[in-house]
Amino acid sequence: MSIFHELKRRNVFKVAAAYVIVGWLIMQAGEVMGPALHLPDWINSALAFFLILGFPLAMFFAWAFELTPDGIKKDKGVDQDQPIANETGVILNRTIIIALVLALAYFSFDKFILDPKRDAELLQTEAAQTEDITDPVVEDKAPDSKSIAVLPFVDLSQQADQEWFADGLAEEILNALVRVPDLLVASRTSSFRYRDSAQSAQEIGRELGVAHVLEGSVRSSAERIRVTAQLIRANDGFHVWSQNYDRETAEIIGIQEDLARKIAAVLQTSLDAEALAHMLRVGTHSVPAYQEYLIGLKGSQERGSSTRAREEVKDAYAHFERARSIDPTFFSAHIEAAKFWQTQLSINLTVAGLTTFSPLEILTRYHERISAARQNSRSEADRLLVMASQAEVDLRLNEALDLYEKYLQERPNDDNVRYSAIYTSVRANQVARGRNLIEPWLKRGTDDYNAASSFASSGYLVMEPNEAADYSMRALRNWPDDLNLLYQTHRTLLWAGRNREASELAARYRVISRDSTSPLLEMREACASGNRDAAERILLGIDPDMPNFVSNFWLMNNLLGNEQAVIGHLRLLETDGVPYQLAALLAYKQFDPKPFPSIMAVLEREGIVRPPPDLPPFACP
Repeated sequence: MSIFHELKRRNVFKVAAAYVIVGWLIMQAGEVMGPALHLPDWINSALAFFLILGFPLAMFFAWAFELTPDGIKKDKGVDQDQPIANETGVILNRTIIIALVLALAYFSFDKFILDPKRDAELLQTEAAQTEDITDPVVEDKAPDSKSIAVLPFVDLSQQADQEWFADGLAEEILNALVRVPDLLVASRTSSFRYRDSAQSAQEIGRELGVAHVLEGSVRSSAERIRVTAQLIRANDGFHVWSQNYDRETAEIIGIQEDLARKIAAVLQTSLDAEALAHMLRVGTHSVPAYQEYLIGLKGSQERGSSTRAREEVKDAYAHFERARSIDPTFFSAHIEAAKFWQTQLSINLTVAGLTTFSPLEILTRYHERISAARQNSRSEADRLLVMASQAEVDLRLNEALDLYEKYLQERPNDDNVRYSAIYTSVRANQVARGRNLIEPWLKRGTDDYNAASSFASSGYLVMEPNEAADYSMRALRNWPDDLNLLYQTHRTLLWAGRNREASELAARYRVISRDSTSPLLEMREACASGNRDAAERILLGIDPDMPNFVSNFWLMNNLLGNEQAVIGHLRLLETDGVPYQLAALLAYKQFDPKPFPSIMAVLEREGIVRPPPDLPPFACP
């Protein structure tokens, strides 16, 4: 007798079919009843496991045993001439038919009644989620065809010691392209984040929201320089244009100018002769001065309170000074050196406090260098920038704001100046103008890191905090581990009264920063949660040697309602004869200038009517 015939005789096939159908029905019942009875998720997994385990056992019993009128007996003990197997087969047939009918009924119910209902609920959920994550301020759009990101060039020099030059060359190309009126250029902060990135040009272009990406490499020696650059279309990775230079080091300035000109031409920007001349103007014909300037550019971009970052900024200034001495007509070197001294007067910056000079001596050095920059201005935009900077430091706030706005009409892509203009508008209580100034960042969306980061620092000052918080939360989806975005968004959420979301960001900040968490962030968290004792302990632990101690000390005491205790500390800044230091606090809604005669004199002279202090809603009880 064949094995197939024996399996059929013993109803093994029918038992298998009945087991599979009934098992499927049991699983469907489990899926329906589990949520209704609030059973844990593992119940269905356990059910499936035991059903699978039971299948070979059912097959074994079907083979080894027979159902008889006297009960279940071993197959070998049953008389094969009796029609018991047929009767068992009929029972199994009926079981299979009933199970199939039930399975078909359930399938029809699920397909034609439950499925449409689930689809409708899913569509409603997706619509709600889309509404939830859509930025109320800006909508994503396809990148402008005349847009570009300049990535840091790769140093391929034999000693791998020319990164300063590779970075500086890329940055100067970027600076030249920024001057093109109808070309959108991703900021240095945004594009240089992709140094050593394994991402493709397509991915980078998509993340930055630009249509083109420029990448390149540099091989440099004492006598020769080799530069390779290629322009890539971001949507498909197509190489639109490439250029190789193998020249003497003395031709470095010509290489930079030629690259910027050709890129602008390839992107078909509308450059007249005068605009082209302004774009290509490096500001010096001295290669040694230009090299010193490029080295300085790399270090001047450092931020933060670490010893390394502060030393980098200090070293960068020394290179700008050398560039100024080599070529006294070098505008860019003068303006960068002036920025260093302006930074040293800013009590709320982490790269301040790098010198032992008095505030009056610092102010004198600033004016010497900004005056040299004005004398060597290369264009109307340069002149406007110098005049705006001078007016800001002299606290001619309305004039500074006017000049910044005029400059940004010439150079709309200069995010650093836009940031200064927004803070000037807040200090001058011209919030509506500040809201207009922030608009280009909103239009660029949250794919541009520099726009998102700059907005997170200033948006809550010139627009409704809840709206600003929504925008910054969207930006965090692109850069969830960025400490600056986390810090700034945390503050904005607290101003918007969204304390729970702020606490979640604070927890993420602690994890990412490890042991270097921010005392001010922790202070805000403690006050927002009503824990005054913890807030006071944080205040006692603050380091008086930190660069921005004065502003942080005031902010913390303001949260505790101890502002009177700080007035004496702040008045020391008035005795220096440089009110620009104390005027930095005018950017804070909660600052009350009335106890400070030097600041009140500025407000009166400028005709600025300051609103009453707006105490933080998260202040300590």
